[in-house]
Amino acid sequence: METKACITKEPKGLGFFEKYLTVWVILCIAGGILLGKIAPDISTSLDKMAIYVGEAPVVSIPIAVCLFFMMYPIMVKIDFAEIVRAGKNAKPVGLTLIINWLIKPFTMYAISLFFLGWLFLEFIGPEAVDYVKIPL
Repeated sequence: METKACITKEPKGLGFFEKYLTVWVILCIAGGILLGKIAPDISTSLDKMAIYVGEAPVVSIPIAVCLFFMMYPIMVKIDFAEIVRAGKNAKPVGLTLIINWLIKPFTMYAISLFFLGWLFLEFIGPEAVDYVKIPL
């Protein structure tokens, strides 16, 4: 009787960075708080590096750059052939579009009104509700 062995790849474990991601997040939060206490002028400098419309900052350039570097490694691993194949199945794509564009905006608006307009209103003041009102 002959038995054939099937060679399979063992699942790759988490890398060092992924394994201690919670620690890195806590260290970054602590580092940001410490930096804010040691050099409070840095926040003013970073605030000036924004694109303003009127008097309100619309896009923070430092945050945009950091977000790009966070998303870039994920974007490079995208298999575009798989995206085309997934796009041919209309049901899941349609459901995702409906949820993301027709349901989520209204639920996020309702949640923000709940927290800013009712639950935390006495802590942050009534002007906070103006941040979530729809301009008419």
